[in-house]
Amino acid sequence: MKPNSESTTTPSPLVRPLRDLSPEQASRPAFVGARPVTYGELAGRVHALAHHLRDLGADRGTRVAIWMDKRPEYAEGMLAALHAGCVYVPLDGRQPQARVRTILADAEPLVLLTDHHHLASLAEDPLPPSVETVVVTGPGRTGAPTAGSARVRAWDALTPPGPDRDTALPEPEPSDIAALLYTSGSTGVPKGVKISHRNLANFITWAQGEFDVGADDVFANHASFSFDLSTFDLFVALSVGAAVWIVEDAQTRDVAALAAGIREHGVTVWYSVPSILHLLVASGALTPETTAGLRYVLFAGEVFPLPQLRALAERLPADTALYNLYGPTETNVCTYHRVRPEDVERDAPLPIGRPITGVRLSIVDEAGRPVEGPGACGELVVAGDCVTPGYWRRESEPAAALHRQGRHATGDIVAREDGVFVYQGRKDRMVKLSGYRVELGEVEHAALRHPALAEAAAVVEGEGPAARLVLFYTLRADAPKPGLLDLKRHCARHLPVYMLPEAARCLETLPRNANGKTDYRLLSGTGVEPRGHAGKRP
Repeated sequence: MKPNSESTTTPSPLVRPLRDLSPEQASRPAFVGARPVTYGELAGRVHALAHHLRDLGADRGTRVAIWMDKRPEYAEGMLAALHAGCVYVPLDGRQPQARVRTILADAEPLVLLTDHHHLASLAEDPLPPSVETVVVTGPGRTGAPTAGSARVRAWDALTPPGPDRDTALPEPEPSDIAALLYTSGSTGVPKGVKISHRNLANFITWAQGEFDVGADDVFANHASFSFDLSTFDLFVALSVGAAVWIVEDAQTRDVAALAAGIREHGVTVWYSVPSILHLLVASGALTPETTAGLRYVLFAGEVFPLPQLRALAERLPADTALYNLYGPTETNVCTYHRVRPEDVERDAPLPIGRPITGVRLSIVDEAGRPVEGPGACGELVVAGDCVTPGYWRRESEPAAALHRQGRHATGDIVAREDGVFVYQGRKDRMVKLSGYRVELGEVEHAALRHPALAEAAAVVEGEGPAARLVLFYTLRADAPKPGLLDLKRHCARHLPVYMLPEAARCLETLPRNANGKTDYRLLSGTGVEPRGHAGKRP
């Protein structure tokens, strides 16, 4: 074998935890919650589904889409796809079916794993032609489910392969794609970020070394499986034999349910966006009884306002480790900072810290030239094994060439301070809302599908958890002015909930800058009052 060969002699850390389990590990809990699952049960179910995917024609690189409620079967589908050598394509169960259809058409999965009520919402029109089989799980059967020309199989009927059959499953190469995570696209079309086994293995290996976690820990999986935060919850937990509490969709903002789950399941590791932690603090749900077992509290996805961080730190045990993790989907986590007592007392933004293992960071100016020195400030460029191979079927995009070099220009402005990096803001119009990355252009594209709208401009007002999406628009000639509820209902047919505008303002004309382009700075900075149309700020 050549040095630096892509071949691996040991299983990928994404599939290793469920292979060759010891009797002791097989009896330990893998998932806790309403339906507990042991490692032995999980391995059996994943093994059966992986073989079923192979029987259906899935091979190395085949996409397997998952769209269902968030529960153990969702994670089982992700793991089965990986064990079969496939690429999992996770879709948030709360996303509108129009957006799901767009993603399915782009990813072209061979198999769709879903449940009955999600399948029913797709029944009006044929599925994309690539989907040959739909595997359905969960309650709600009122007869044989149908999916147009696609074959339908019952998940619960799957059984492990018999002893007379070769049960070997393929070993992934480090360069193989493990997942396609779809993010908001500036052209109005979601784009898939290719996540390789190498990317996730680098992240998992770093996390195993940084955090003292093991089989006695319980990880809370709060993030959607379509959000890159979930790769820590699931893959790091399983890699050390820990248990995972999969927080159901209905519980994600229910502070009473979250606090009860932390206590009842003995959660020791929590990872979420700051706004959820603030919600728990502000509600009074983080009582000493609730927080007593928390060993690690990690946050990422958006800036954590320091007053809110101080309030959180005051409610956690003194020995609970607080971490700020940073990284766009194209790098997953690429920097980390363990919050120190002096950090919560500072006035400047909290550092995003230092690079994780296998990562190199640089700061460049507007011309792309490196900026050196202790006070350097500019765009953060990330290089190393954390950088993903790029975007699905978008090889001609400017960023693709950089990704082929193993580099990613984040669009984030950072400063170097005492050897650590500090986030300063965004270079472009991509924003973070409740931890989700949102391209404001996609919101505008969705809004302009409304028959009454002539122009649309989306901006964000406020910062951190107080940030809200505001839509400015003009009307077509003689069109009636839609209300906010009408606009939100319209946008909900094309966008997930976190991308819906919270306010809408009708203008006679949109302000323009010297180049004739929409003046977003004026809209978001001074708050243009509507001219010619009555209406208060919603």
